[in-house]
Amino acid sequence: MGNLDMLKKQHEEVLTLIKTIRGMIADSPEEKSKEIAFNINALSGKLKMHLMSEDQFLYPSLMQSGNRTIRNTAQTFNHEMGNLAESFRSFAQKYNTPSKIIQNRIYFITENQKIFQLIEERIKNEDVKLYPLIAAK
Repeated sequence: MGNLDMLKKQHEEVLTLIKTIRGMIADSPEEKSKEIAFNINALSGKLKMHLMSEDQFLYPSLMQSGNRTIRNTAQTFNHEMGNLAESFRSFAQKYNTPSKIIQNRIYFITENQKIFQLIEERIKNEDVKLYPLIAAK
């Protein structure tokens, strides 16, 4: 399934951007605020397209599957992680410029940890639990 390969590649790209941003935050958030903001905007674009394709096309299709395991897994993931796109959009709007990062440094550090963990959790669940079910059908 070509679409599955594309989704996995997008997962890798998202995880790479998260790792890059985390490295810059650990190094010096104030000095790296321009690069952090640039990478948050890049991540925002990638996630927007990825989550849109999953949330609008992949998950609705899987929730109609004749395979009960696929259907139930997709429904569970959709219920547990369905608001991730909106949560990240809100985060990105708050911290998409260097000045916003610097002015709200403490909140930024706390919030990026939470949102990145949610994204990583979703990716891990899809890669380990959902995508193998789809590939096996």
